This record gives sequence, structure tokens and C-alpha cells, in this order.
Amino acid sequence: MQTTIHFLSADSSTLLEGKWLAPAQLPERVAVLAHHFPPMSNMDQRAIFATFKVLRDRGWGVLRYNSRGVGKSQGEFSGGPGEDLDLQAALAEARQRAPQAQICLIGWSFGAQLVLRVMASDPAIRATVAVTPNPIGLQESAQGQHGPLLAIVAERDQFFDLIETRTAFEQASEPKTWHLLKWADHYYLTREDEVAQLTVDWLEQAVK
Repeated sequence: MQTTIHFLSADSSTLLEGKWLAPAQLPERVAVLAHHFPPMSNMDQRAIFATFKVLRDRGWGVLRYNSRGVGKSQGEFSGGPGEDLDLQAALAEARQRAPQAQICLIGWSFGAQLVLRVMASDPAIRATVAVTPNPIGLQESAQGQHGPLLAIVAERDQFFDLIETRTAFEQASEPKTWHLLKWADHYYLTREDEVAQLTVDWLEQAVK
């Protein structure tokens, strides 16, 4: 059953809107979803919703949310620091609702940079998926100790150079998996269902 929820950012300054999905019993696995660039995206964007549906059908718990300034979440876009606090709060909310669950993170573009930073700072994260990650995010956050990491990269990304992203990924520490999606653009337009299936298939192998 999915319910609309509200929770405070990690510094208690901003009330955020989210949606929590849990099976009839407490889930054993929970994914926290971080959406694309906030001024242009939200938790209901097609790519996020496609992944949500696959997770739902596989019996996962799912927490997706609108970062500050998006939808009914309060506050204003901060360019990163505030959104880090929002993701940290979403993670804490998921842990409170399913305290025994294995927690995984999925982030798209700007959201990928957020989940990489949390992955680097929280060793309890079971696995992380970064969809169209910024190579800077990989350089800054994926060279220390972390759980399994999947980078899904678009061959025709309009914003991040493919060679730079591959170089940053090669420098990242293990465990890591690279998946290049041929002919895809940064938003995976018309390929959202394919990316969703790939994401969840990989996660279920990573956490089994």
C-alpha cells in the first residue's frame, strides 16, 4: 500500500513530501529514490515512476520524495547542500519505517550525485545505482569504501562526456558495475522501462 507522507529534512528546517510503499508485511528490502535536477523534475517523473513500478511488483519497499522546493515540499532549491539534507532525511525515514530492511539508493543525474555522496558516508547502504552520473560525483564519492555500485550511462548523454565518465568510473573502487546503454540520451527517453528493469535486476543480484 502506498501512502503520502511528510518528514523534516535532516536539519529540521524543511518539511518534505514523499510517498512510502510497503508490502503487507514489513519489507526486507527498501529502495530510496532521488529524482533528477529539482527545478525540472519530481518524484513522479516517468523514469522514477517506471523504476517504482518494477520495485513494487517485486515486493520492495520504496520511498520516493520531492526535494526542497519541488511539488509540495517546502523550501527552495539550494544547488546541493540542502538536497543532501533532504536525502539524508528520506533515508532516516525509510529506516524508521523498515528498521530491519536492507536499504538501497537509486538516483538519476543530480540525484545520482546525491546518492553517491550518501553511499560514501554511510557504510550501511547495501547497494547504490547511479543513473547518468556526473563524472565529478564518481571522482569525489566512489573512490573509498562502499557497497556495490552500478553506474548506468547513456551513450549519447547531452551533459556529461562519455570518456570523462568512463575514466572516473575506472578510478572508482570496487565493487562496481558499468552498464552503457547504446543510443540512449541523458533522460533515456522512451527507454525508461528498460532502465527500470535493468536497475532492479541488478539490485536483486547485489542484495541476495
